[in-house]
Amino acid sequence: MERIKLKIITPEGIYIDDLDVDYVSVRTTAGQIAIYANHTPIVSTLIIGDMKYEREKDKKYIHLHRGIIQVSKKQVKILTQRLYEVDERGKKIK
Repeated sequence: MERIKLKIITPEGIYIDDLDVDYVSVRTTAGQIAIYANHTPIVSTLIIGDMKYEREKDKKYIHLHRGIIQVSKKQVKILTQRLYEVDERGKKIK
C-alpha cells in the first residue's frame, strides 16, 4: 500500500513532520473523511474532535481543537490551535 505523509503544525511548532502513514481520518465541517495516498486535493476546515491515523497497523488518536486541513496527493497538512493525544475512546493520554 502506498503511504501519505502527515504533517501537523501548532502555534508552538511542528508536532508531526511528514510521517509516512497508511491513512488519516478527520472530522471536517462537511463530515468525517478518510484520506489515503493519491487523494483528491482539498482544503477544508476542521471541527473540534478526534482524528486518527494508522501506520503499520498501529493506530494513533489526536484530539484537535479546530483547524485547517490541506490535502495533496502525497501529503496531509493540518494546522490547529491546540491538540493532545487520546486513546481510542477519546480519553486524554497524560
